[in-house]
Amino acid sequence: MKLLLQRNIEKLGKAGDLVEVRDGYARNYLLPHGLALAPTEENLKQVEELRAVARQDEFRLLQEFKDRAQTLDGIELTIAARANELGHLFGSVGPADVAVALMEMGFDVPDQNIILDPHIKEIGEYDLQVKFADEAFARIKLTVLSETPLPDEAQNSEQDQQQADSPPQPDTVEPSD
Repeated sequence: MKLLLQRNIEKLGKAGDLVEVRDGYARNYLLPHGLALAPTEENLKQVEELRAVARQDEFRLLQEFKDRAQTLDGIELTIAARANELGHLFGSVGPADVAVALMEMGFDVPDQNIILDPHIKEIGEYDLQVKFADEAFARIKLTVLSETPLPDEAQNSEQDQQQADSPPQPDTVEPSD
């Protein structure tokens, strides 16, 4: 059955498209929910008007996405996670963790927009992509740190602490004969 779509339907088409679907899908879902119309002359004119409005909305939305991507581009983000002495994380850092960290910085980004495959399982620096649309994306730099210092970091900080706590040693001068 041929129908005119009134709205964008994922994996089927955009508003105004003439699509071919099975009769049951048309009768039981598309037509009762007002998502499609029969392709008559009157409906074609109505759908053309809808298509023009949809194009304007898509353009406006794309501009908003580009603006959001531009504000996010180049941001450096740090996340602290539990790790063992070798730098392997207990668990992983995923898109939801990055979204929470961005929220704390004042950026509202859904975790579905954060491209992170596979999840991060070691401490280090990573370049991520936040994708709002095909033409609107931002690159951010993520640094994953250990919540507790790693053994060599702990030794270095321990030595620094000991040197700071101990009184300065006077320089010894050997008597000359």
